[in-house]
Amino acid sequence: MKIIFSFFLFTIWLSVSAADSTEVNSPFVYNAITTKEKIKIDGILDESIWKELVPVTFSQEHWPQNGRVPLNKTEAMITRDDQYLYVAFKCHDNNEKYIIQTLKRDFEFDQNDFISVMLDPNGQKNTAYIFGVSPAGVQAEALINRFDVDVNWDNKWYSAVKTHPDHWIAEIAIPLFILRYEPTLTSWNLNFLRGDVKNYRFYTWVKIPQQYDGIDLGFLGQLNWQDGLPKNGGKITAIPYINTSASKDYEDAADSKNKFGYGGDAKITLSSNLNLDVTLNPDFSQVEVDRQVTNLTRFNLFFPERRNFFLENADLFSQFGEPENPIFFSRRIGLDDDAQAVPIIGGARLTGNLGETWRIGAMSMQTKTTSGQTGQNYSALTLHKKVWKRSLIKALITNRQAMKSSTEFSKTDYGRNASLELVYQRPDGKILSWLGLHNSYKQDVKKDKHYGSSGIWYNGTNFSTLIGINTIGTNYTADMGFFNQMDNYDAVRDTVIKQGFHGAFNMTRYVLRTPINKFINYHEFSTRTNIKLIPNSFISELTTGLNYEMSLKSSAEFSAGWSQNHTRLLYPFSFTDEIPLPQGKYNYANFSLEFQTDVRKSFGYEIEGRTGEFYNGTISSLELGLRYRRQPWGNFQMNFEYNKIAFPDPFGKAEFLLINPKLEFNFNRNLYWTTFLQYNTQADNFNINSRLQWRYKPMSDIFLVYTDNHAVEFWGPKNRTLVLKVNYWLNL
Repeated sequence: MKIIFSFFLFTIWLSVSAADSTEVNSPFVYNAITTKEKIKIDGILDESIWKELVPVTFSQEHWPQNGRVPLNKTEAMITRDDQYLYVAFKCHDNNEKYIIQTLKRDFEFDQNDFISVMLDPNGQKNTAYIFGVSPAGVQAEALINRFDVDVNWDNKWYSAVKTHPDHWIAEIAIPLFILRYEPTLTSWNLNFLRGDVKNYRFYTWVKIPQQYDGIDLGFLGQLNWQDGLPKNGGKITAIPYINTSASKDYEDAADSKNKFGYGGDAKITLSSNLNLDVTLNPDFSQVEVDRQVTNLTRFNLFFPERRNFFLENADLFSQFGEPENPIFFSRRIGLDDDAQAVPIIGGARLTGNLGETWRIGAMSMQTKTTSGQTGQNYSALTLHKKVWKRSLIKALITNRQAMKSSTEFSKTDYGRNASLELVYQRPDGKILSWLGLHNSYKQDVKKDKHYGSSGIWYNGTNFSTLIGINTIGTNYTADMGFFNQMDNYDAVRDTVIKQGFHGAFNMTRYVLRTPINKFINYHEFSTRTNIKLIPNSFISELTTGLNYEMSLKSSAEFSAGWSQNHTRLLYPFSFTDEIPLPQGKYNYANFSLEFQTDVRKSFGYEIEGRTGEFYNGTISSLELGLRYRRQPWGNFQMNFEYNKIAFPDPFGKAEFLLINPKLEFNFNRNLYWTTFLQYNTQADNFNINSRLQWRYKPMSDIFLVYTDNHAVEFWGPKNRTLVLKVNYWLNL
């Protein structure tokens, strides 16, 4: 742990000594006034307040050519009353052939023409909201934090769009209480973004260096409320639901089951910036299924959280530890290790801000006792303290505890974690360094239960590099996290053996931008190195890689990569049904190519191939993705993945085929039908997930979901379920 702490002190010294003495100040200021006029959200802008306001215009093209004058002018205005924040946009455009990928809510921002507003009401530059609409009036919203964008978050707000021959108008109303602001802070952080995808250009109001995303929290303008802000406590949103389902499990030869359920969520605004989420018998049957992938690693795969209850302010809990090994992972709640649902009785989450520099998160969830698992309580508490301009000190405590009975906790079956992290970020964002110190607690575990990490990231205009080191003890556990790379499967004894390690990694990248070239945006050259060492012993993993990427003006992309791997298997492992590979050293290299066509075209494809060595054998892989858009009502995708691995006798050969079409029909902005088909020979499963969704009122839905799983090798049904669910969003 001493080397981790010393490395962090060195990176802090390097960061501070390299920092400019000047602070990043934005000249982009919007002074908003309050209106008492009733505003009708119709996209017409005939209210007098819109004529009084002086609009701001977008200053630059952010991508693909930073700083270029926008091809199309964009104007934006903001006002508010005591209930809503109002935003109006006038998007000039002489070409009405907009790119509208879908009529379904939550379109992909980088593949649609859109306009949006980005708001950081508390000015901490840790989190922000983004609300956007397309020229077809389709809404999309997301939560933004330092390291991630969560597009699965949803809330209730209003918008309307009117198109004209030379421009389109978007009008937005956002309830103030969902923005979790501090009333005494009358200056917010603000940016506006526009996607002019048909011309493959993206514009921002605030000037942002090109190495940063257009949604970077370090480069925001200022929104001043000249009349102050109202207090917003006491708001309650209730989302009750009822559902009924019919299911049959063919593998257990069980009779058909018919169930009726009820429950719901409530969002209680305790104050303008503190929110309490409460849930009773939560049901996630309507959540979109995970896209299956072929797993040719020795570890389990990570899939993101999609359940809306866990999403708001999720960064408070989730950003402890390294991104691929989070100490808190909400998918562990209500799902077992095989991703099968475990009923949740209920729970609560308190999240928000305490003043100008503190954030808090607290949660507790209780699951039911099932035939395979006793009831579990999952609780967590976290505090974040902003220091300097963009830096953080944060702490997290988690506790997973089994129930001994319906009213008594077990005193021995528990898993606890304590974490302390320091994150230093220069005001201009070019240097980020971190230190994480973590410990776990279980009954009768006394040593080797630590985990530490430290690193530094330099992100310049053309050159960037990331260096990190970590160490993890063999007995470190995270019952509410995702720590899979410690788990070494012994295929002979059919058991998992935990092993700690020391690790180091580096990523270095250089981007050669070509603004004058008619065809190419940039060339990118990068290297990656990852090393793991068994304590007091030997190198267990060493991977080095080179990659080249070319971005074209058309939005098409090409890349080529090479990797060299050194793996020391600690225990026998099998990728086939034959004899496992023996423990020992393996050196192998492979090469890959990838090409993606213009995302703006109605028809496009993405193809990737890999070939070379794989442990003591060979590998050949091909991935092909086809897409067709019948604008705006239909999206059709066909993804095909084929992998062939061959080892010398007697270790066998294997071929894995994965085919997963996706069919999406949008009858209008409130009625969608989406069907996934996933044929996976590695998992021996053919899955059908078909979902019809009718949004009969804003944020109120009726879902009809059919799920069917079939065995592939010996064809036959595994299980089938049909669910009808109705929920209603009610603001009290």
